[in-house]
Amino acid sequence: MLILFDLIEFSFKKSIGSYTRLREQVETLPRTSAGRRRLTTLTYIPQLLLMARSLVGFLVLSFAISICHAASIFQPISDSHRSAALDVFKPVDGSFGSLEETYEALRSLEILGVEKKLDLSKTTCGSVSKTLESSSSTPKDLLYALKVNGILKCKIKAQVFEEIISRLQTAVKGASSLLDFYCSIGSLKLIKDQTSKTDLHLSDAEGVLYSIKALSQSDGRWRYSSNNPESSTFAAGIALEAIAGVVSLASSEIDQSMIATVKNDVLKLFDSIEKYDFKFARKLYYESYLLDDGAFYFDEKVVNIREQLGPLSTTSSVVRGLTAFAAVTTGSFNLPGDKILGLAKFFLGIGIPGDAKDFFNQVDSLACLESNRQVVFFSFQYFGLSL
Repeated sequence: MLILFDLIEFSFKKSIGSYTRLREQVETLPRTSAGRRRLTTLTYIPQLLLMARSLVGFLVLSFAISICHAASIFQPISDSHRSAALDVFKPVDGSFGSLEETYEALRSLEILGVEKKLDLSKTTCGSVSKTLESSSSTPKDLLYALKVNGILKCKIKAQVFEEIISRLQTAVKGASSLLDFYCSIGSLKLIKDQTSKTDLHLSDAEGVLYSIKALSQSDGRWRYSSNNPESSTFAAGIALEAIAGVVSLASSEIDQSMIATVKNDVLKLFDSIEKYDFKFARKLYYESYLLDDGAFYFDEKVVNIREQLGPLSTTSSVVRGLTAFAAVTTGSFNLPGDKILGLAKFFLGIGIPGDAKDFFNQVDSLACLESNRQVVFFSFQYFGLSL
């Protein structure tokens, strides 16, 4: 909770500082000059809007830990997002495609509150059941089947879950890559959430944590496997999610010194964050007033990967991992307040993605960062600032 008080103080100081600097600029002009009147009546307005955005940014983040993966948020960023979602996520022959694509579509529609307009539960639950019952399903297959099941609440027999648990426990013990850990642990965590099996634990949680931690690098990024020398920012988000799952599935408290080490890795990761230059141009008679939005994002540095990952995918991975990890840890987490605020601004400022994967990454990340969509929606629309 200490980070929340840091964000309050940071947002307040930043807003007051911006106002003070602008006031000093105006005071240097002659009191009767037209330029002073223009600056006084017009330039204050966009600057004060940025102050409001800064304070709204705190509202976006103040309950970040509790919102991610919580109940559905039914107030969209804008009405355009709601209609765009129905265009981006169009089922073909009653299906969105793979279970991964189905989850991303259902999750996005759920967040925006339009999932009831599409009833695909019968067809999709059939696919979920088939995947969970198949002995040839990979941990990744099981992960997305369980994610879809978490939304649709399909009728899965208890015996099916029991068989999956046994397979996943074995998969965790034999995992040799970060993705193996991520999918197996994530699936076990979902089963625990979706069933009454409160006694579902990892047999050697600390050992698993140490195995995952062995893939971390000095700059806060992570490797996908011990055989891969390349480190990845995207992988850092996956690692943090996996570690959060380990902590949730541990039968006893995890070594806090190891948790502190992971927190330090996160701080190092923020050293590589980049600034995204959103600018809002306002015509003040013959002048243009440019306002820097202060958005930040993470970019992928790895070149030898099968899939090219852009800033949106990479930043989303980090945000999901960060919020998942923060939700299961205690004590202070002294993250840079301006950077956390900047991440929210990045997602709010990129407009409406036309690609399904990008659309999901945007709204899912905001679901992890926003505390009150109504406040965000009202504030931005009221002040006339485009999202």
